[in-house]
Amino acid sequence: MTPSSSSNPRISPLLSAVTWLEVAVLVVAGGGLLIAHPLVVGIWPWSLAPFNLRFLGALYTAALLAAFLQSWYGKWAPARTVTTMIFVFTLVVTVCSFLHRDRFDPAKAEAWVWFALYIGVCLNAGAHLWWYRSVPAAGRPPASRSWAALLAQALVLGAYGLALLIIPEQAARLWPWKIDAFHAQLYSVTFLTPAVGALSLLRSATRIDWFTLGITQLAWGLLPILALVIVDLQVHRVDWLACLLWIWIGMFVMTAAMGVWMLRMAASESVSSR
Repeated sequence: MTPSSSSNPRISPLLSAVTWLEVAVLVVAGGGLLIAHPLVVGIWPWSLAPFNLRFLGALYTAALLAAFLQSWYGKWAPARTVTTMIFVFTLVVTVCSFLHRDRFDPAKAEAWVWFALYIGVCLNAGAHLWWYRSVPAAGRPPASRSWAALLAQALVLGAYGLALLIIPEQAARLWPWKIDAFHAQLYSVTFLTPAVGALSLLRSATRIDWFTLGITQLAWGLLPILALVIVDLQVHRVDWLACLLWIWIGMFVMTAAMGVWMLRMAASESVSSR
């Protein structure tokens, strides 16, 4: 069985089913961690400090938007971009989890569920990227300025994401709260994921590609800042005058601003197609 020769075929039933499973998991994990629900916090595979707890909740909630849109539309656009981001996200988290496997208690079912979910979703995403590799990208190539903006996002966010992955102790100094090497490497996906999302649009993009990445990045940029504010209102540990803090915030503001720009691109594509 091979995918349709159409530039925008429907995604396979397997990819659809797995993505709907991701949506269900992200609703529980994202919403539960963002509001610090005791039930979700209690079943997490490792203990989470308040900042880490809300931050992960923010990321999973933002990721929920991308997964939902992929499932809802059910076509290779926007799945080409979303599946690429899912693959990178789950691959990095899986590798980091194995590198820091001492953080997981093998006697607890939660640890096995964590690895099973991430490995399964990663393999599914990778297999579908390979399966659909010959399908021509739908849409049209971005204009030169749009292409440059996407590349700039990929380079800036990708560089810091790689720094967190390769030199976590040094790169983590930018963080508003203290994080160890495990969390620094884990959080590299915060920047690597939108970086590869932008790269995926360099070749070609449809209106729904722009919309999906745009709405995801808007949440991806704003929710972590909101999470930081919510936690600090309770613990009062953030130095709001620190220069490094505002560099950190600036990267999330840039991510959100790029999201708004992508939504405008989607709107302009919609108008031009009428």
